[in-house]
Parts: sequence; structure tokens; C-alpha cells
Amino acid sequence: MTEQTRYLRGLAHDLLTAYATVAQPRAALLVGSAATGDADAYSDLDMLVYYDQVPTEEALSKAQRKIGSERYRCTAWSDESGAPDEQGFSERHFLNGIECQVAHQSVAASEREIRRLVVDLELSEELLKIMSGLFDGLPLAGEELVEQWREQGVMTDDLQRALIEKRWAFFPWWYFQDRLRARDTTVWRYDVLVQSAYNIIGVLAALNRLYFSTFELKRQHRLLSKLQVAPANLAPRLNALFEADEPDSTSELERLVSEVGGLVATRFPDLELGLEWGEHQTPPGSREQAWVALQGERRT
Repeated sequence: MTEQTRYLRGLAHDLLTAYATVAQPRAALLVGSAATGDADAYSDLDMLVYYDQVPTEEALSKAQRKIGSERYRCTAWSDESGAPDEQGFSERHFLNGIECQVAHQSVAASEREIRRLVVDLELSEELLKIMSGLFDGLPLAGEELVEQWREQGVMTDDLQRALIEKRWAFFPWWYFQDRLRARDTTVWRYDVLVQSAYNIIGVLAALNRLYFSTFELKRQHRLLSKLQVAPANLAPRLNALFEADEPDSTSELERLVSEVGGLVATRFPDLELGLEWGEHQTPPGSREQAWVALQGERRT
């Protein structure tokens, strides 16, 4: 644990004590680098606080005045469920020079989020980020309640399959490589590489029953180190996609997609992992037939 981690965790406990003077939190969860233990000088403090009934904005601002926060902002939000406790608040302020972002919501609202993802298979990046934080976060209060939520949020077979199907989407750059190389497509190619890297990580995370969101991906190597089912040397190979020249980068992307597809097929042999673009079948290993060669065949 870094010294900055210890400091941020101390601030988090001070904040929670201040909230307890105006309300009765059922649970509190520290997320981000302060929770994982590798906070540094650039880290802020991210925390979620849960209540049976969310306190009013006035009560929350009173707690901040007690502790001496500066540049305080509070924003109301709703999960639009129509439930009596749908409203929550997001706070942003500075405490001893540290930016603090704190979300306040009801216990019932948190449980609705879990059901939307695990039961209803609503695969939004926001819900996936929330679930990732639930499992990676550090409970500061209400440990038993947080553990109940983690049990409710265990990735089911249906959710695992749905996430793999969501992420199995790759533009087959290898298939059109010769044509695209001649068309000044550098920016587009890097966009394809970014989306492909996200999808490779997302498919593998689902295979390993880990929650992953593309929203503000940080601590990439920490995440990749948790993947027991994955291609060899995954982390350096993903980085190489953006460091190698175009032919080598494309070849590495093609190999990674092929290897990840093989891992999925081993676990889910019935899943359709075909790749096509337009009317063309474009799996790894396939190539577009050059127009010049096609014209030559027609002449003969």
C-alpha cells in the first residue's frame, strides 16, 4: 500500500464520519486507486455511500461545511425507475487539496442496478463500470451488505455469454489491408485498433467472469494480470498494436483475434464467432481478392 493510499483512506473515513452526523449510512464503498492500494500523487478520492433514505442536498452540504470542504458542488440525479428512492446525489469538492467525488444513493437503487445487469442483461458501460467497482472496491462500512451485493452480482452463464456476444465485434483490417494501406487511413486504423483492444479485453474478461468497462480504462496491467484464460504475453502484445508499424500491427491484431476466438470456442462451442463485412466472410487468415487479380481472371 502506498503512502498516498493511506492518506486517502484516512480522508475517506473522515468524510464518512461527517456524513454520519447528518444521516445514517448503511454502507460505504471506496473505489479507484485508493481502494486497490496503488494511489499516487495524482489520485483523487472516489466513494459511494448508501442509505435506506438518501439525505437531502441541504444535509449533505451541512456535512461538507463541518469538515471544511472547498469548491463544493452537488448534483442531483435519478435512475428513472419511478421508485420513491430513485434520486441520488453526486458531490465534487476539495478536501486538504484532494479532489473528492462522492455518490449518495439508496440501498434499493443499488440493488436495482445489479438486477438490471445480471437479470435483465442491460449491458451498458455504466452498469459494467458500477459492477466492476463493487467487486474491486473497499468497504468502509456495511461489509455484510456489500458482500450480499457481490453474491447477487456474480456473473451468470447467461450474462457471460451475452457479454462475449456484445464484445465479439472486430473490423477485419487484415482482410482489406492492401486496399486500406493505399488510402491514407492512419487515424481510422488507430480507431479500429482501440476498439479491437477494448473488445479483446472485454471478451477475455467475460471468459474469466470479471467485469470490465471501456469507461476510463486505467490500471490496464492490473486488470490483464487477473486473466487466467488469455493468450500468452497479452499485455505487451496489446501495447505492440500501437507501437509496431502497420503490417506488423495488423498481423498481431489478426493473431490475437484468432487466439481469443479459439479460447471462446473451447468454453462455448455453440457460440457463432463468424466475422463478416458486407457479404464477405472475413475471419482471420482471409484476404480480399485484389481487383487487378480479379480482372486478370476474367480476361482468361
